Amino acid sequence: MMHKQLLLGVLLISFVHADLLIDLPDGTIRGYETTTENYTYYAYRGIPFAIPPLGNLRFQAPVPNAPWDGILDATEAKDCCISTSFSLSGPAESEDCLYINVYTPARNITEKLPVMFWIYGGGFTTGCSTDIFSGDPHPLVTEDVIVVTFNYRLGLYGFLSTNDSVILGNAGLKDQLLAMKWTQKNIEYFGGDPEKVTIFGVSAGGMSVGAHIANKKSAGLYRAAICQSGCSLTSSALTSQSDPKQVAYDVARSINSSISENSEEIRNFLQSQPADVLSNAFSANSQAGPVIEVEDDDAYITDRQFGLIESGNFNQVPLLMGTTSGESLTFYGILLPELIVAALAYDLNPQYLIPTRLNPLPGTDLTEVGELIKQAYTNQSFLLNLASFVEFTSDNLFVRSSLKQAELQSNYSPVYFYQFSFSGTLTHIHATVEGAGKIGHGEDVLYLFDIFPLTTDEELLTRSRMTRLWTNFAKTLNPTPDESDPLLNITWPQVSGSNIPYLDIDTTLEIKPGKKTNEMAMWNKVYYTYGQQPFIGF
Repeated sequence: MMHKQLLLGVLLISFVHADLLIDLPDGTIRGYETTTENYTYYAYRGIPFAIPPLGNLRFQAPVPNAPWDGILDATEAKDCCISTSFSLSGPAESEDCLYINVYTPARNITEKLPVMFWIYGGGFTTGCSTDIFSGDPHPLVTEDVIVVTFNYRLGLYGFLSTNDSVILGNAGLKDQLLAMKWTQKNIEYFGGDPEKVTIFGVSAGGMSVGAHIANKKSAGLYRAAICQSGCSLTSSALTSQSDPKQVAYDVARSINSSISENSEEIRNFLQSQPADVLSNAFSANSQAGPVIEVEDDDAYITDRQFGLIESGNFNQVPLLMGTTSGESLTFYGILLPELIVAALAYDLNPQYLIPTRLNPLPGTDLTEVGELIKQAYTNQSFLLNLASFVEFTSDNLFVRSSLKQAELQSNYSPVYFYQFSFSGTLTHIHATVEGAGKIGHGEDVLYLFDIFPLTTDEELLTRSRMTRLWTNFAKTLNPTPDESDPLLNITWPQVSGSNIPYLDIDTTLEIKPGKKTNEMAMWNKVYYTYGQQPFIGF
């Protein structure tokens, strides 16, 4: 105990370099030194932050991990959480997966460093803190920040709900909350500053960041946030399950057709099943994601997030957010036929253009609203103007909601908006459409983490710029605090209501005026004229 107090008193982390031992409140851990691209840093992987969520803890909120004796080996990645769709995860998957990883600069730290807390994406059904998309954060660590990554439960295991207090739901988001609390409790022992934590994530990770922005239960656990292609208002930030209990019942009934609809019986039965049986049953009932829970002391989401952001009833922290230039391209693969078929379907059925979460007012002429939406993107058919279809589908998935959150949140806290447009050798993994943006969903992450080798000077420069902007924000709450920085040489303006200037990140960095002003005027008209409030998303 005296040793810990001495460390904290002088703000010095003194490593035993042979083993990299750190004394945490729960016990001692051993990390290791690693080198990537000639940069050496320290890694501590597989630290438990919760009791394994097995047996009667399955589907429930996580329970903090108990202290341990001896030295815990934190030199190997632990299992990923069980996914319910295709994953490029390296380690094996299991329910015993609630572990956290910390990466620090490889030096004695004599001042507290800012902390960047990463939440991976994957549609709430896949992803892992140690897969190729999150496993090597050294490009960020080189800018003198500490990076924390962790696992949270996915799919059935993370988001099953009986729509009552028996299985509240959102266990995966509660895993995230507990990992944030663990970081507050422990990060100082790694040289981090618990008062300078920035949470950031992409896709479902960005939506998760948005959930924590909108939730007062996370207040004080971070001071800034970064949402990449996903936010509080993204429609899929709340699952499309119209009846979460029915999903739970259907899963149980697919294993045992005689199961009753009693929530406790469903819970007890599903908790008794082997994971492989459960996963196979869920594959045919694969709706999963955050839900609005019933009122309960242990509930996390009990309100629609749009109203919270609009009214200012959220954690009013600085926000950096943005999207890529061609979000929807990722979902149409490497060939154009899927895109062409989809464009034709929307041409023939303009009502398909209406957002699924709009919940139109009774008596609304859906075809008329669909045509209104279409006219904001093209004066001809989508089939003859595929670029406009890419714009519409990208807006419909991620861009529209991000712009709306930027507008609303800027009334209460600083907001910076970006578009990632840089096309390098890593971004030709899908079809491209002449006249449309080239960068698909989540491809900006390729320049924050070491995922695939960068092969050109332009790619290396883009990575340097991205990591500088992101870590500047984590350090100072301003991505461009120094106008004389030759790497950036810009001043990034804040969003001001519906005026949304944005930083276009391409071969150069360029500030551009209001993004999608005409389209957003149309979407505001559609939502506020034809939609039923309170809105679920935007």
